[in-house]
Amino acid sequence: MNIRELQQCYENRIKDFKGFIYKQTRDDDDLRQEAHLEVWRGLLKDPDATDGFLMNRIRWRMRDVWKSSTSVDKPHKKREDITILRFYPQDFENEIFVEFFENHKEPLDEQVIARIDMERFFQSLDDMEQKIVVYKLVGRHDRDIVCELKMPFKSYLRVKRAIRPKIKEFFAV
Repeated sequence: MNIRELQQCYENRIKDFKGFIYKQTRDDDDLRQEAHLEVWRGLLKDPDATDGFLMNRIRWRMRDVWKSSTSVDKPHKKREDITILRFYPQDFENEIFVEFFENHKEPLDEQVIARIDMERFFQSLDDMEQKIVVYKLVGRHDRDIVCELKMPFKSYLRVKRAIRPKIKEFFAV
């Protein structure tokens, strides 16, 4: 079975699992993404898999994500060891991607472009936002950052929450 046939099989089968996945994940987009990926992996392993087999894979994966707090968004591999291939299926939400990991390094020009984009974004932030980003990248806790910056916690949260929309706006395609 080639990738196009597998994709078609996935698009036909995922319709049957939408209700089950929604019931299991509720409003958690990360778990919904994990469930869709687990259906893909199950079909990759056995294209003629039964519904029970795929539902069990979904349940097991969601339990693993809850226990270990890891998901697609937090891969256990090093960043330079993975490549993420994405496609946008027409039948379901555009936020859900089928992601596929391979041991493949990013080309040097892509690394340079990503570095330049990150530097430009960092320079677009004001001084306080830059400090917060640096502290968070180092892994500092909110309480430690507030003490270090000597600012009220409410002000810190306001500044911190303003960073995410700036990230989305800057890196929007």
